[in-house]
Amino acid sequence: MKASISFPELQNLIAEKAKQQIALAFVDGKTMRVTYPLNLGFIKKDISANLIIKELVGSDLLLQLDADLGSDTMLTTVLSLLKDKLPEGLIEKQPESQLLVHLGEIENMKAVFEKVDVTDLHVLAEGLEVEGALK
Repeated sequence: MKASISFPELQNLIAEKAKQQIALAFVDGKTMRVTYPLNLGFIKKDISANLIIKELVGSDLLLQLDADLGSDTMLTTVLSLLKDKLPEGLIEKQPESQLLVHLGEIENMKAVFEKVDVTDLHVLAEGLEVEGALK
């Protein structure tokens, strides 16, 4: 069984839930480019980084942030900005600029993981594709 979500749908979902505008783009089958428009009044600049799917185990997704400069600093900054906008315990910062995302902690996703054994996650040109089997 396969299910997919387009980048525009995912961007809208993130904007709605986290109140952050981002742009997502395909890099390769395990990597997408995330771009965030930074606006500090006098400074307007797009900040981009690659988000690499490292591993999916059950409902836990391990991602790695790869930015040209300061991946770990960027990750710490982003997490502090999102702290009050995401459920507590959803994201854990790991060594080497990695994030562990507990997808099962997302209210709408709990039911999915109860009924589907998710086996893989792919980045497609138009969005993300999840593979799994009914339990």
